[in-house]
Amino acid sequence: MAQTASRSSYRVGIDLGTTNCVVSYVPAYGQAEPELLPIPQVMADGSVQELTHLPSAIYVLASDEIGKIDPVLPWRHHDKERIVGAGALTLGQRRAGQLVQSAKSWLSHRQVDRRSAILPWASEFPKKLSPLEASKVLLLHIKQSWNHRFAEAPLESQSIALTLPASFDEEARALTLEAAKLAGLQDLYLLEEPQAACYHYISDDGKLAALADKKMLLVVDIGGGTSDFSLVAIKSASSNNSSVSLKRVAVGEHLLLGGDNLDQALAFQLDPKQISALSATRLAALVQQTRQAKETLLGDGAPDSLSITVLGGGSRLIGGSQKFDVSRDALLEQIHNGFFPLVNGNDKVQKSDYAMHTLGLPYESDPAFTRHLAAFLQQHKTVIEAATGSPMPDAVLFNGGLFNSPVLKTRLLEQLNTWSSEPILVCSADEPNDAVAKGAAMYLSALAGESTRIESGVAHSLYLKLGEDQFVGILPKGTLKGETIRLEQEFFVTLGQQVQFPLFRSDDHIDCIVGNLRDQNGLHYISTLMTELDGSIDLQETAVTLSVQMTEVGVLQVQLCAHNQKDQWRLEFSTHVGSSQGSEQADENDLLHANMGQAEEHLAKCFSSAGQKQNPDLVKSLKQDLDQLLGNRDDWNLATSRRLVDKLLSVKSARTKSAPHERQWLQLMGYCLRPGFGAKDDMTRVQQVVNTTKAGTQFDTAPVWGQYWTLYRRIAGGLSVEQQTHLFKQFSQYYSPTGQRSRDKMKALTTKSSDDLIRLVGALESLSNEDKVTTIDWLLKRLQKTSEPDTAWWTIGRIASRHLLFGKQEQRIVEDKLFPILEVALKEDWKKRKQAGLAAVLMCQVSVEESDKLSAMRKKVENKLKKDKCPIQWLERLESQIEINSDELNALVGESLPIGLRL
Repeated sequence: MAQTASRSSYRVGIDLGTTNCVVSYVPAYGQAEPELLPIPQVMADGSVQELTHLPSAIYVLASDEIGKIDPVLPWRHHDKERIVGAGALTLGQRRAGQLVQSAKSWLSHRQVDRRSAILPWASEFPKKLSPLEASKVLLLHIKQSWNHRFAEAPLESQSIALTLPASFDEEARALTLEAAKLAGLQDLYLLEEPQAACYHYISDDGKLAALADKKMLLVVDIGGGTSDFSLVAIKSASSNNSSVSLKRVAVGEHLLLGGDNLDQALAFQLDPKQISALSATRLAALVQQTRQAKETLLGDGAPDSLSITVLGGGSRLIGGSQKFDVSRDALLEQIHNGFFPLVNGNDKVQKSDYAMHTLGLPYESDPAFTRHLAAFLQQHKTVIEAATGSPMPDAVLFNGGLFNSPVLKTRLLEQLNTWSSEPILVCSADEPNDAVAKGAAMYLSALAGESTRIESGVAHSLYLKLGEDQFVGILPKGTLKGETIRLEQEFFVTLGQQVQFPLFRSDDHIDCIVGNLRDQNGLHYISTLMTELDGSIDLQETAVTLSVQMTEVGVLQVQLCAHNQKDQWRLEFSTHVGSSQGSEQADENDLLHANMGQAEEHLAKCFSSAGQKQNPDLVKSLKQDLDQLLGNRDDWNLATSRRLVDKLLSVKSARTKSAPHERQWLQLMGYCLRPGFGAKDDMTRVQQVVNTTKAGTQFDTAPVWGQYWTLYRRIAGGLSVEQQTHLFKQFSQYYSPTGQRSRDKMKALTTKSSDDLIRLVGALESLSNEDKVTTIDWLLKRLQKTSEPDTAWWTIGRIASRHLLFGKQEQRIVEDKLFPILEVALKEDWKKRKQAGLAAVLMCQVSVEESDKLSAMRKKVENKLKKDKCPIQWLERLESQIEINSDELNALVGESLPIGLRL
């Protein structure tokens, strides 16, 4: 890096934004104000214009456009198949399925393969880009623009600072650096955006001096796609030529919440029903127009309303061209109630189904910026109080495109002052769109010792997972860049094999001691580090030590060092993530299927009201269509399954269009939400399903009721005791002695898919002992008839099992109640009624603190299993002291669990 700095003519700051990219530069020698680089861009009419803002948009030409649209840029070897910038946005209005946007947000999205060609998300367009490739394309355009203007000083030879959100995790940082290298920018520094905004602010000596009597600066950086909160401690400087010294002491969570969310909300204001049925690609095009409307309506001298013309698109859901009026009052109401409500300082972030992956990205479910900011300040209350003597910072710097609007800046300042006992100093950033790029260039001057430097170390403490619930601290929060930390412990690895270390970060209140082991409480999975251990002798075990640093560039570097001091292996971030790493939330480690976007679109076409008008028969082939898009459903992982649940919930109102629609919705919901827990937000999902379906089915047919009962059987593990008891009461209506004597009930039962209702009760493991015994009595009476199918035996086995699958073991039926049931089961012919044999196995399998009487009964069951030639795995289960594994679960109860679920 020092070499580059010495031969470079310029210091260059690159703001690679979610919505716009900006490039700033200053001469490497001498004092000068940062200038913005004019970036040539092909416009929709084929002309070329130079603009200082490069929209972070890439339009990929379709086969029928190549030759007709001929992008000509002022440098040789430019891309003939892609248009970058302003022209891309305009062309994407008509053909949204060819427009790639928000590459930066996708680069930080842990649930997709960021090297896989998945963008534009949900588009069927064949020529897609990966988030990594899209980031490279934007940086390459910037490099070519620079090299065209400064041919004698190519960008790859300059000193460069590339900015990213402070909350980017270590893998997203490494991917950003990789994108830059792919664009030919080998040597650069990574700089946090809030810090860059600070550097821009303090480059003015007067503004820096104004901070001298302040103790803590809050930086609120809200751009198009992300919100970043940081705290910077301020101290009076004693030695250097500056009046103050600054140290970044806290960084917030990565929040996918920004101006884009307001633009989407404004789009939904136009016509909620029609808009909700739009494909993600059409919605993205519409949001381009509502963004412009928002900026006008929130600016100075704004009109009361604006007209937006929505262009017709391939979906025809909004056909031809239509005009909509957008009201300023309605937008302000959305802002005051939804995005910037005035809240208490101790209010918690809320969970809701807001913005449920509308454009494919996992936006925050709570759209209130103020609640997220309150949570950040609460989390760091101790460090703020230690500096200021109060729970609030005493200065705030607003940055990011959102604060171009005086309305929004005033509203957020009003909120901060309601939390603070003293008025907060507002550090006014004059150029919220350009401050990050200009500040990045000033950062390079600070590195050279020419201006005040903001001290900052590692944002969060880092840990590696070594074994089950064993995590070793490797890098404490605040460790300075370039400082190498070596762990004293030795780790044993095997040469010739691949090794994997899951990487975690900790909550800020946890004190990380290098080399110390701890449990997972307060740790959060980031990614998996891995390497291939080549060595002279394969399979030889060798001792290694770990060395760790956050490099000067700003990326994590972890190395294994062998005893011989010669062999070293650098751990790299794994491309594919698997939930075997056992994080607290398995679904956060799983990758979504690359075609998930198309699958979501397909569900919208099938279940939304507008989609049903266009494709009323699409439901008939839904299962085959989804299997074609996502592969065999037995191979769907937890992340893919739950994402489908979220989409199904967003179109729930249209599920009752027809009996096939309702049946397919219930069937897919049950399959994707099973077993009702195990993934983040499952409690909320299950409650939404209960609220949606509590009135029963719309269509009174056996196929629909069958899927209704099956849905609840599948998600029973996530139901409360009260919810399970309610289902038991529904069963009782028909199967209690009173129900059995009622002609009306018996007549009604003919359409209720009685077999599936009986199977449902077997999954209600949280029922009281009394209700379980009652159920078994009713079912045994039914089994006295030879015509009764042996489904009832399956239910008896599940409900009386000695190993509950999802319930607590103390909820098991008391042992004494088992013996009469087992006696009845032993009298059955297990060749004819196989489920009676399975029930006997489940009721007397080996369990803790069992009686001698149950052990003796097990011997009888074992003999009969052999005599009646029952499946061998039943015999194995009978004697097994190990919990039921997923293969056994499938064999025993006919239902596998989603891949990646950890019970």
